[in-house]
Amino acid sequence: GAATALLCAARHSATATTSVPPSVITFGGPRFVNGAAARHLREDILRGSEVVHVVHNGDPILGNNQNLWDGLGFENVGDELRFANGDSMEATDLFYRGFAWNILDHCKYIGVFVGPRLLL
Repeated sequence: GAATALLCAARHSATATTSVPPSVITFGGPRFVNGAAARHLREDILRGSEVVHVVHNGDPILGNNQNLWDGLGFENVGDELRFANGDSMEATDLFYRGFAWNILDHCKYIGVFVGPRLLL
């Protein structure tokens, strides 16, 4: 989801007739490109866009891949907003309020379980 959002924003920036750059917020997204590609996206294609990657220290998906991404030289395209377990966040902490909280694949985020609940 996060990588797709960044690719869609890049395509929009490259093909849009409007001069308004897109804003992107990702939740639990991977670092999916090497440093050179991340800099190209950040400095050229998405210039003027605000890109924030919201992550937390307890995310097992991200935690299991950090060494791999570091070894490959992968970087975030935008700014990383990292939370520790138990931290809280208000929507006003982010630059953009109309985002979708589409993070169910990680189930527990910023100390709050956001996954589906079984009602008995």
